[in-house]
Amino acid sequence: MSSQLRGSVFGNRARSHTIVLARGDRVRHWTVPSWLLGTAALGTIVGVIGGIGAIALSLSGDSVVRLMLDREVQTTTVYEKRISGLRQELDKLTTRQHIDRDQIAKELEALLSQQAQLVGRFEKMEPLLDLAANEGLIDPVPTASTKPVSAHWDVVGRIGHAFTASKATQVDPVDHIRDVVLPSIRESVGLVEGQQAAGVAKLSEDAAAKVDRMSDLLRPLGLEAGEGGIFVDPPADASFEIQLQRLEDMLERMDDLRGTAERLPLADPKPPGTVRTSTFGVRSDPFLGRAAMHTGIDFAGAQGTPVRATGEGRVISAGDQGGYGLAVEVDHGNGVTTRFGHLSRIDVGVGQSVTPGTRLGLIGSTGRSTGPHLHYEVRINGEPVNPQRYIDAGHRWAAL
Repeated sequence: MSSQLRGSVFGNRARSHTIVLARGDRVRHWTVPSWLLGTAALGTIVGVIGGIGAIALSLSGDSVVRLMLDREVQTTTVYEKRISGLRQELDKLTTRQHIDRDQIAKELEALLSQQAQLVGRFEKMEPLLDLAANEGLIDPVPTASTKPVSAHWDVVGRIGHAFTASKATQVDPVDHIRDVVLPSIRESVGLVEGQQAAGVAKLSEDAAAKVDRMSDLLRPLGLEAGEGGIFVDPPADASFEIQLQRLEDMLERMDDLRGTAERLPLADPKPPGTVRTSTFGVRSDPFLGRAAMHTGIDFAGAQGTPVRATGEGRVISAGDQGGYGLAVEVDHGNGVTTRFGHLSRIDVGVGQSVTPGTRLGLIGSTGRSTGPHLHYEVRINGEPVNPQRYIDAGHRWAAL
């Protein structure tokens, strides 16, 4: 007999004992009071003495056990019903979790696809942003990548963090991801998507405005890059791709206009240290003393002062040109030419390509001249036009 049993039989506080019977998945148990076990033990020691009383007690005990067994059977039946109900609830919960997991997986795939689309959009935007930065439409794009991080690691990383956080707070991770993490990611991705679309729309709008300013500046010069059609702004809710295409078109148009402007003589022809002495238009001829058309602008200065090209082009004439003395003529394309007269020396040859700032020769007083100066002309299709129009346009162009 164990010490626990001895304690129950021979003193101290009595304890109850449970009898358990198991058959397959069915479990039955009932509780036998310790006084019954104690009585049985005393009956064994006494033996035959008190046999009748023992038999009566035994019968009485059997009735008690039977009553208790019946009660336990009823209790067990109730618990079995409860367990069955709980199993049904568990099945429902498992099914719900599967549904939740499937739904979360679908939403996760959608978010991954959406964020991957954002990364793809940025890759399309990146070269256009560089061009826009070169045009001064935006600040230079940082050398470090500013595109959205990898869609997989950004979204999935936050999901993984949610599992860790939910374990620490004893929160169901599925519920936490569904109710907290996914809405947060969805909001973040939506915010980036909206910012991208708004940014491209604003940038294309700014580019279109600059194209208008560039065109307005070149138009009075009688020349601009050829392109026709009526321009119509896209609707405000135009898709990202439409806005991006519009931005690309505006940047290409801007590049065409800039290419045209680079070929035009927009640089200031005034040599350093010189003074403007004559303007374009009718004036008194210095030799004849009567009104005559002056087809250019004169800059008086020291003999030997460098004279430089005012635009990109090709030298089509370099030598003695009668009243112009030693002169250089540059073809800028589209019928636009410039002429530099009365030089003391020529530093370029026919066919040579020049850019703004290329030295063409030195100030002199050759030809029909009253002293060292530069005579500067701009002609369109052979007809002289006021060079000041180009000089002013060049100053405004530099400010764009």
